[in-house]
Amino acid sequence: MTKNIFKTALAVISVGSLMSGCDFEQPVAGCFVQDSSNWAMKYDLVDEPKLVEGGGACTAVPPDAERVGVFKFVDPDHPENAILTLRPAALVALSGRDSGSPSRQTATGKLAAEPDANDFCAATDFSVATVEAAATSTAAKTTVTYEFSNWRVYSAPSAPGTQMTGELKYTKDGCVSTYVVRGLWPTIPCDPDSDEPAENCGEGSGLNPDFAATCAPVSHICVPAKSVPSFN
Repeated sequence: MTKNIFKTALAVISVGSLMSGCDFEQPVAGCFVQDSSNWAMKYDLVDEPKLVEGGGACTAVPPDAERVGVFKFVDPDHPENAILTLRPAALVALSGRDSGSPSRQTATGKLAAEPDANDFCAATDFSVATVEAAATSTAAKTTVTYEFSNWRVYSAPSAPGTQMTGELKYTKDGCVSTYVVRGLWPTIPCDPDSDEPAENCGEGSGLNPDFAATCAPVSHICVPAKSVPSFN
């Protein structure tokens, strides 16, 4: 496997644009994904937390938003077999206490080779990302899993691979809940109490100025304000 380098892909697009005056049909650009450990994902609750056994109420939930590592891998001989990986920061934070293989802390799925008519690239068949963190003198033993599904990467020329959305089933120590996920790149810190656009996901913050973004009230990072694609 070799990494699909984002900058190289953009360079290819630039060359193609110089030839746009030629009288021939341009090929489909394919599915872009911004490779980065610095994606911001927002989790919107769908189903209240319940215990796996017995169905009683419980309180274990993910953060309102968090950083997630997102990477695309491509086999140059078989580009149709692209892989998308997702690694949440919460699992990274517990990884030092997990005696299992580090690979299980990352969800791995199949990514479409080309976007659909709405510029979305589907990612399917994700493995479960999990950590079984051992107890320490200051922390209890805990098991956390992320199960991603119905994942779509927005890969239009206006925002090539810098927004995505999907669903999450989150389980911690037998307490399970489900969410709609909305993500954007890059992760930008913010202040939800500030009226300054540069400090609250607006102009000057470092985000694409076309993005409609809001500040996550607990995690204090910029996340999509609307359904993906989230634009002003």
